[in-house]
Amino acid sequence: MVAKLTDLGFSKGIFAETIVSTYNADGTPNAAPMGIVLEGEQTPTMNIFNSSSTNQNIKTNKCAVINLTNNIEVYYKTTFKEAPPSGKLPAEWFEKAKTVNAPKLLVADATIEVSVTGAESGGLERTKFICKVMQLDAPKKYPQVYCRAMSATIEAITHATRVEAFINDPTKQKQVSDLLEMIEHQKDLVTRVAPNSAYSLVMADLMKRIDSWRNKP
Repeated sequence: MVAKLTDLGFSKGIFAETIVSTYNADGTPNAAPMGIVLEGEQTPTMNIFNSSSTNQNIKTNKCAVINLTNNIEVYYKTTFKEAPPSGKLPAEWFEKAKTVNAPKLLVADATIEVSVTGAESGGLERTKFICKVMQLDAPKKYPQVYCRAMSATIEAITHATRVEAFINDPTKQKQVSDLLEMIEHQKDLVTRVAPNSAYSLVMADLMKRIDSWRNKP
């Protein structure tokens, strides 16, 4: 039986958190967390900031790989590229996709190779890419128990990207305060339900990162 996107938990009109990987202009792999929305049962779309490397890479190569993973370290380090000690993502995390000119994550639980069939301007900030599934690899695995720390850590990482963008803007300080309060709540939840885990390690590093943004001159 061939897997479909809906078999992997995608639903029409609902954002699914994934990691999208592409090749940079110099041939190095790039990966970034990205929300994917289905417009049809097999038609994933992504609405991407024009300033991002992922946007430029997709416009150039007309393809990407959508990676699904529960590995919180991978999610964190693809969000903040300076988190790995080398300042870039390890090349050994990737291999070339089978059907498109893009890399895929070796640690992914499933990969969806897509070609871009259309692009729509979302104004000055974003471009919406309409994709066609070229290859879907989803090996059968045992079901996994659910831990609230996973979603809490992802939410904290997502909020932190906004904190980084807003922290030096005097007009955004109320939003920064609200975001920091939510991150603190998520940190407390992770500490309670998953102490001494990969989630708690990521949260500790994230809090240090936020402190470094506050202390920048």
